[in-house]
Amino acid sequence: MLAVCRGDANNDGEINMLDITYIINYKYKGGPAPEPDILMGDANCNGKIDILDITGLVNYLYKGGDAPRICFEYGD
Repeated sequence: MLAVCRGDANNDGEINMLDITYIINYKYKGGPAPEPDILMGDANCNGKIDILDITGLVNYLYKGGDAPRICFEYGD
């Protein structure tokens, strides 16, 4: 079992505006995928990277919203 706190898309050890920019670049501008796994960009644990992840991170960082969730993923 692997538990990962999502949202640190650039894998620098902290969640900040650089992660929001990283996800936007990946999703809408053809930038590199989140590291070390693509699901690091899935901040809300719904199984995909979309505008809801970006919005959630903005709310967390700048409006006192909930921190990104810890998701559980089971390997094969």
